[in-house]
Amino acid sequence: MNRLKHEAVLLGCWLVLMLLTLGTVYWGSHAGSLLLQVAVILVIAVIKAGVIIDGFMELWHASGTWRLLMYGWPVVMALVIATTLLL
Repeated sequence: MNRLKHEAVLLGCWLVLMLLTLGTVYWGSHAGSLLLQVAVILVIAVIKAGVIIDGFMELWHASGTWRLLMYGWPVVMALVIATTLLL
């Protein structure tokens, strides 16, 4: 990938992460119920992890095992956090 295209991808990832961060701030202060608040914020967190994994870490071409491990960890952590907060 040439340098300019690489920088454009990184800038796009950065912009997406900033927008998602603004979404977590909004939902953290404007949610109606705790269940909805936790669910939306954790879904946004998992999406942010995907942007980091594919965009910044550039693992879109990695083997299926690595991708499963890298995407599985944020999902497992989100489930643990949701369980802890909601019980």
